Amino acid sequence: MATIDDVAKLAGVSIATVSRVFNNSPLVSEKARQKVLKAAEELGYKPSMPARSLAMKKTNTIGLIVPDISNPYYAEVVRGIEDVCNIYKYNITLCNADNKREKEFQYIEMLKNRWVDGIIFHCDYFSEEHYEVFKNDNIKVVLAGRTTKFDVPYVGIDNFKAAYDAVNYLISLGHKRIGIIHGPLDDMKETIDSVDRLKGYKQALIDNGLPIYDKFIKEANFKYKGGYNAAMEMLKGEMRPTAIFAISDIMAMGAINAVFDSGLSCPEDISVMGFDNIDLSEATRPSLTTVSQPMYEIGAVAARMLIKMLNGEEIDDYQIILKHKIVLRNSCISPKD
Repeated sequence: MATIDDVAKLAGVSIATVSRVFNNSPLVSEKARQKVLKAAEELGYKPSMPARSLAMKKTNTIGLIVPDISNPYYAEVVRGIEDVCNIYKYNITLCNADNKREKEFQYIEMLKNRWVDGIIFHCDYFSEEHYEVFKNDNIKVVLAGRTTKFDVPYVGIDNFKAAYDAVNYLISLGHKRIGIIHGPLDDMKETIDSVDRLKGYKQALIDNGLPIYDKFIKEANFKYKGGYNAAMEMLKGEMRPTAIFAISDIMAMGAINAVFDSGLSCPEDISVMGFDNIDLSEATRPSLTTVSQPMYEIGAVAARMLIKMLNGEEIDDYQIILKHKIVLRNSCISPKD
């Protein structure tokens, strides 16, 4: 195999000049550049990518950590990240943390040791421990789809306002008994999404003078089965909600099937509303009324922000809140009573 020394000899230049050519240095004349490229082509020489990365202290690789790649929400965010990274010639190392805190830290350490230029982090809950790891190891990071109280760049939505708007819409239809299926709230698994969306749900009821029924507040795990089981529990007994707001579309789909399996109908007996607006929400029967968050844009904006940081470009805003909207379909109507 041809070496950099062979190319330098054939081109009649120094090894340093050959290195500058392949590192796109401006400190090389066009004449010398063409001589080096011609010699490299004749010899079939290709520069070593690991060696170039070592010399430049840059790998053009971004680490990406997500909680659950099987969830369509995360798949759409990843698509936005990947499309932007392709445009700017960055590779991605994708890590699926399986909603486990310990795996997140293992992946952060692994990505650091692989010399990724930066990390896009989509976690359930960005803790002080996360913050200290990124700060102490001087790792450039952007949170995608998560906000935080820490001084870390992020791209997300206003989850409190989104849930508040969703419940207000159900109230505008005439619903007074509205249930919610939220995500985990315990210390080890809690998500900022769950906390803020539950707060938005409660505040909408309070502002409209409606009661908050503990029986209608159920916790699940962002999975179909979790939504199904939570809805089944909610529908037991004489008093049941006229509407259920699930804070993910996947859980809302489970809730719809629980309504039918309880001998009821959606939306005639129970309206169901979701959150995310994944592609499947339009394919359910009835099609799902939901809160749409810009999943693709969250990923794309986060990737562009991180790449700007890596390139030393100026950034106007390190903490970006994108807009949500309510998408009206067929799973919500006015209640019978």
